[in-house]
Amino acid sequence: MVARLVSKGLMAGAALIALEAAYAILKPSPHLPDFDASSEFGDPRDPLIRVAVLGDSSVTAPGVDGPGDIWISRVCDRLANDRRVEMRSFAVGGALVRDLVDSQALHAVDFEPDLVFVSVGANDAIKGVPLRRFERDLDHLIGTLAETGAAVVQSGVGDLGTIPRLYPPLRNMISLRASMFDQIHWEVAERHGSTVVDQRSDDLDIWYKDRSLWAADLFHVSAKGHERWANLVWKTIDPLLNGAHGPS
Repeated sequence: MVARLVSKGLMAGAALIALEAAYAILKPSPHLPDFDASSEFGDPRDPLIRVAVLGDSSVTAPGVDGPGDIWISRVCDRLANDRRVEMRSFAVGGALVRDLVDSQALHAVDFEPDLVFVSVGANDAIKGVPLRRFERDLDHLIGTLAETGAAVVQSGVGDLGTIPRLYPPLRNMISLRASMFDQIHWEVAERHGSTVVDQRSDDLDIWYKDRSLWAADLFHVSAKGHERWANLVWKTIDPLLNGAHGPS
């Protein structure tokens, strides 16, 4: 009898989570266009640094007014203070880490970058990609990029439970999964000598409470949210700028 009650409870919980997921995905929302962040920054007379960015909608940025609002554009604009920056984005909305391995990595390597940003993991966490598969694919991706000699910066995975479209218990489940995927980023980075942006060093309460950080679809991040991301990324790469990778 107890076993049956437990089984029924688990089934009810699974059904509730499935309903929450369906609601979060299928809830009507405004169409938000994607952007290609690729651009050039700075004085043509300054030393050149090539920056590649691979990723998903965290880079194509549905929910902002234009490419200049995207975190990578803001970072490159600051990089261009005493450098000429050629930035190329290979990101595609909805991409999983496997997509970066199959469709983006080769183009990024051919670009011969000095600095590479990899922004991935949220879709893998939300769409149920197994942790071991994610780790295997991310390890392969970062290893391939690190072999170019470029400095590699990984996004990590922030607390996806802050996404306003999500409600408990799905919010709690996604929050836990996101922390596991973030940990994998750190473990892979340690193997390959890359760097991870510490997304969780930001004030998570702000992300939970301030709706202005989110776009109209309550799923993607607004220009204000991208500004916070850019500040976190800058804190991460600032110590690298006078290092061995790329011109100083």
